[in-house]
Amino acid sequence: MWQSQSKSNKRSAFTLLELMVVVLILAIAAAVAIPYAVSTSDLQVISAARMLAADLQYAQNTAITSQTPITVSFNVNAESYTLSNASGALIHPITKEAYVVNFALQKGFDKLDISSVSFGGSANVAFDELGSPDNAGSVTLQAGPHVYRVDVAAATGRVTVTALGS
Repeated sequence: MWQSQSKSNKRSAFTLLELMVVVLILAIAAAVAIPYAVSTSDLQVISAARMLAADLQYAQNTAITSQTPITVSFNVNAESYTLSNASGALIHPITKEAYVVNFALQKGFDKLDISSVSFGGSANVAFDELGSPDNAGSVTLQAGPHVYRVDVAAATGRVTVTALGS
């Protein structure tokens, strides 16, 4: 009862070329579909809020170490802020240029807006030689439906970041 296999009993499978074409088509479809499915506005606003909080803390620490007042001035229309002292803009420790952060010109922040700035009715906050702000206040950042607020506390100058909506 021995049966021999005939040539018509071959296994059928995909060739390597066919598999590569399918993978290529899936990769192209993913590259086209993913940017529409995933929004980066939440990443933009939290990155900007953390950057702003770090810069406010830097301004406070610089005021303490240099024993000179440091001011952070916001320009809501230009989506920017500047760190300065009585002599003018501070020099950024990494770029060695004027310490101006302009979200409108920075890559990756195209959806970000500085919605509002309020430091006792002013768009500026100044830290004195002890690191205390002249006024408590906040900066509200928004990208799409995502909103974050960066607060500076009175007297202590403590900087906090709070999510308001998403």
